[in-house]
Amino acid sequence: MIGDLTLDTIRAGLNGLNERRAAGEDAIANMETPGYTARRVNFEDSLASAIDSGRPADMRTSVSATTDPALPNGNNVQADQELIGLTETGLRQQLLVEAANAKFRLLRTVIGG
Repeated sequence: MIGDLTLDTIRAGLNGLNERRAAGEDAIANMETPGYTARRVNFEDSLASAIDSGRPADMRTSVSATTDPALPNGNNVQADQELIGLTETGLRQQLLVEAANAKFRLLRTVIGG
């Protein structure tokens, strides 16, 4: 597989965003589940440190329960915040996929002469 710091960073970023998306989707799916606690996924600081060390694959995600207050049904899912988060995550995923495509186009140009 072709790999370099850029592609490894894109891959690690996509992995973190995939975890964040899954947490948001779980929250939306459970917004009527009594006692469900929404989660937040953080990875940006870990990714920055991993990039600085030259090993983006060492990036780790941190998942924590939100501290939002409970709603009348006992869960704390804020649907509007989750939908905004899912939209932002999707846009970031599109950006990283386009960055990977640009990198592959560059490699194709270099190989093709």
